[in-house]
Amino acid sequence: MADDSQLIAIDQVKIGMFIKLDLSWFEHSFSMNSFKITNEQQIQELQALKLKHIRYIPSKSDLSKINPSKPQTSSANSPPVNGQVFSNIIEAKKARFEKLAKQREELAKCEEKFIQAASVVRSIGKTIFSQPEATIKEATKLVDSIAEIFLDSNDTVMHLIQQTSANEELYFHALNVSVLAMMIASEMKCTEAQIKSVGMAALFHDLGKVNIPDKILNKTEPLTKPEQNFFELHPDYGVEVGKKAGLPPVVLEVIASHHEYLDGTGYPKKLKADAIRMPTRIVTIANVYDNLCNHIDPAQSLTPHEALSSMYAHRRAQFDSAIMATLIKSLGVYPPGTIVRLSNEAIGLVMNVNVGKPLRPRVLVYDAEIPKEDAIILDLADESGDISVTGSIRPGLLPKVIFDYLNPRKRVNYYFDSKSKNTPAGNSKQSS
Repeated sequence: MADDSQLIAIDQVKIGMFIKLDLSWFEHSFSMNSFKITNEQQIQELQALKLKHIRYIPSKSDLSKINPSKPQTSSANSPPVNGQVFSNIIEAKKARFEKLAKQREELAKCEEKFIQAASVVRSIGKTIFSQPEATIKEATKLVDSIAEIFLDSNDTVMHLIQQTSANEELYFHALNVSVLAMMIASEMKCTEAQIKSVGMAALFHDLGKVNIPDKILNKTEPLTKPEQNFFELHPDYGVEVGKKAGLPPVVLEVIASHHEYLDGTGYPKKLKADAIRMPTRIVTIANVYDNLCNHIDPAQSLTPHEALSSMYAHRRAQFDSAIMATLIKSLGVYPPGTIVRLSNEAIGLVMNVNVGKPLRPRVLVYDAEIPKEDAIILDLADESGDISVTGSIRPGLLPKVIFDYLNPRKRVNYYFDSKSKNTPAGNSKQSS
């Protein structure tokens, strides 16, 4: 509650005022206890609560819209609030509560599918040498199931996955890059075969790391020159392993070139522009984004919002502009995992983005009066524009109580699903 809050009579409430309800979230129809009044219907619903006074916060109000000369909206000159109106309000809150329960159920199912997909990637990594044919077949099945999400639905949803197992970074990275790459290919209207080949290539892009010592792969300090030279051989090692396993040419091409950049600053061959084909360009962007969000040293990881901003502002020349634009459009300005401030001053964690509606994500909201296990999940797509995201916040700048409540992950994991159909898909720590 703000220091300048004051109690006012209910008939003094006007559009533009920021108010706080001293009620349980379950006792009113609004999405949150604190909000700015934007229309007359909200005023009528407040009056239906039969409150004599309401808490008004001038510092958060839009004073320019509060016209003192305009007649007060009061219960005397408003339509009478009857029992049916109040009953409708209670039904609206009940519907919100049921929707919240359904959203939690959806998230739990997505987390379960994500873990299943990660376990498939883990087995692929372990059997590629001993059972190459069976491994490629298993990888193909996984890629097909993920592609189905993008191919069969117009309402694909990207979820933030809150739970992951320890020491699974390499598998999560491969899965996340594969899913992000397929999302990009799908949004760019690639054919089904192209989407699947990009997914396979991304799944195996770091195959050569099997020949790089763990002390180099897991080192959080800067690599020495000899160590960096050794590390930069992993694309070549990956091609050797991939050829023995019988991976398709497009997969081998991506393995060889996924660290090459359009401006020639990549490795191992410093390829430029047209020498780098579309499948590699797509996987490269997905790979860089995931590495920025999930650095081998968690202290150096960027938030999803910062990662996109950094790629666009400082490394644009390295990437295909159309692919970069597609990534930004698909993830949204505030990708899942981003801490945001809302227009009603609430702070929340972006939980998912509806691909195609990037500015209206679903947000887990901090509210000190609601236990964290019952936290509100606000779907901005359903809030009629009254509530919007106004900016992002670095997790480290949050007060500890809010940080612990929202629990932003050091590792960003994603999974895609469809509103119309439940099927598998993917994630995001830095490694390659």
